[in-house]
Amino acid sequence: MSLVLFEIRDNIALLTLNNPDKRNMLTREVCGLIVDYVGQAEQHPDVKALIVTGSGRAFCAGGQLKDLTPDKEMLETIYSGFLSIANCTLPTIGAINGPAVGAGFNMAVGCDVRIVTEKARFEPRFFGLGLHPGGGNTWMLRQLTSWNTAAGMLLFSQSLSGIEAVEKGLAWKCVDGDKLIEEAIAFTANIRDLPKELLLRTKQTLRLAGGTNSHKEMLDVETAEQIWSIEQPFARDSIAAMIEKISSKS
Repeated sequence: MSLVLFEIRDNIALLTLNNPDKRNMLTREVCGLIVDYVGQAEQHPDVKALIVTGSGRAFCAGGQLKDLTPDKEMLETIYSGFLSIANCTLPTIGAINGPAVGAGFNMAVGCDVRIVTEKARFEPRFFGLGLHPGGGNTWMLRQLTSWNTAAGMLLFSQSLSGIEAVEKGLAWKCVDGDKLIEEAIAFTANIRDLPKELLLRTKQTLRLAGGTNSHKEMLDVETAEQIWSIEQPFARDSIAAMIEKISSKS
């Protein structure tokens, strides 16, 4: 049995953590597989987005406790799995089917968008082990939520259910458990026919805009990228089709 499953459906890569008996724990082997599959998804010319989920009742229970040593190399090995998703050049969706704990929480917040079920649970759990948050968690959570939510989760060790995560802006929507993957794939419907390069460039620009850039700096970046897109065949054909459609109604 493979600990990580990988398939491509309708231009979408689906990565499933597949060790339900161990609540999809992040071992070194699992992290290596995740890194490899994320790389495959990025390199595949037809793949437009990556969906990450877990099998069984948990999304991901985090790393093995025995791997929590004061060893930078060991920690970076465990980080490598969720960081490959956080740094993925493709748009990413976390299909959160159950508890996302510790490093599994990092994996969930490392996705661009989260779609959850009522059984989803976002659990930092760092303080429960006497740990400082790691893996870039403070930065990712602050990018996604208000100070109030980030502080509640990290400073007061509070967890959020799937429904609460939607209410606080940490997740896009809550769906029935048996429709989670179907809903996640459907969420990509508007981008499946887009040029891959357009998606990659837009995600890169969105990341730049999340820093300390000024409005003027981002305006310049977006203008250059928009000029690039206008010069591409897809945009030329789409604009021409819209002009023709408008003309036919006048």
